[in-house]
Amino acid sequence: MLPELVRLIDVQELDREIQEVTQALEKLPQDLKAAEAALAEVQGAHAGHLQELEDQQRQRRETETEMVEMEDGIKKSRQRLMEVKSNIEYKAMLKEIAFKEDQRDQRETRILELMERMEAQNRAIADQEGCIAEMQAALEQQRQDVAAQVEKLQQQLTGLEEKRKKLRKGVPPQLLKRYEFIRQRRNGTAIAPVVDGVCMGCHMNILPQQFIDLQKGVEILQCPHCQRILYWTGEEEAAEEATGQHSS
Repeated sequence: MLPELVRLIDVQELDREIQEVTQALEKLPQDLKAAEAALAEVQGAHAGHLQELEDQQRQRRETETEMVEMEDGIKKSRQRLMEVKSNIEYKAMLKEIAFKEDQRDQRETRILELMERMEAQNRAIADQEGCIAEMQAALEQQRQDVAAQVEKLQQQLTGLEEKRKKLRKGVPPQLLKRYEFIRQRRNGTAIAPVVDGVCMGCHMNILPQQFIDLQKGVEILQCPHCQRILYWTGEEEAAEEATGQHSS
């Protein structure tokens, strides 16, 4: 196999490692943002519950004020009842008192309902506050873990890029240009092995004469279907077979 092709295969392997590390670096902040968004969602729901509790407390205070006023009105009506002279006026006053008592009882029922809802709201708020505390602690730990992983991956990436830079110096510029052109259009794979006359990049058969030329290892060949640069994997097998025959 041509030495520049051997180097190019190593360059592609490094490019794959660099791509994996780069993707990992991109994914870490995304995972962190997802955790932050989940926390913000719970905090938003918690704020909604707090606002709802505040509204219920206000309604309770207003209803209790109305009850006090109604009790005062009922008391005054009963006092006036003692001063009524006519039977018709007496019955009218009783009806008025009964109406006021009914309104008071409705307010009392409303207060009890509000108290039940407030109790349930307080339980929900307490559960959410516990959940938020746990999520905040987990998020802080995740931030520390992400920072450590990012630092490690950046160091790894720097080392890979340095190694890649040195390897690329051993590949002719025109071949590198062709490699980059194909790599950008073939999902990061510009070089593919050929096994039994089949390009492993697109899994299509190459021409028989092209396969013969590839085995000679004297020129750079490309797949007629996917345009990937080809190399033959049978050299090691042929060498092993030859060694086995020689020893026998």
